[in-house]
Amino acid sequence: MKVRSRLVGWISTLIVIMAMGAPAHGEEKYSVSGIVSFSEGEVVFVSLYTQDRFNDFKNRSLPPEPYTQVIELSAEQRKAGKAEFLFKGIPRGTYGVVAFRETRKNMKKDRSQYFKDPVSSYKMISFSGNWNDIKLEVNKDVRGIEIRF
Repeated sequence: MKVRSRLVGWISTLIVIMAMGAPAHGEEKYSVSGIVSFSEGEVVFVSLYTQDRFNDFKNRSLPPEPYTQVIELSAEQRKAGKAEFLFKGIPRGTYGVVAFRETRKNMKKDRSQYFKDPVSSYKMISFSGNWNDIKLEVNKDVRGIEIRF
């Protein structure tokens, strides 16, 4: 009986040690940050796309928050021609970064409206449209991304 109790104790201890070493569900989340530079615009959108969502992205709405940052530019940011963006709580994976901008005449009163229009309604940075040109691996915090309009 003593041997069985000790064995159960050792197995329980081993299970606890293994559980402590394994990442908990939802633990692998990271941040992605950088700067967007522009010469004009009132609102800047920076979006992280998965490859599936990137397919036919111009005819789809923006990815939901936290995968899209809607930056309503302050007078100071417009004067400087740049603004910082920061995505928090992004799960490990491969993402593509795409940025858009909008002028004052098309600004929405309700922030949720930005997520209803197709992406083709916004001014987009010029790029090839090729997934391989915009993708990045998020397996740690990613800093220093530079986007220029």
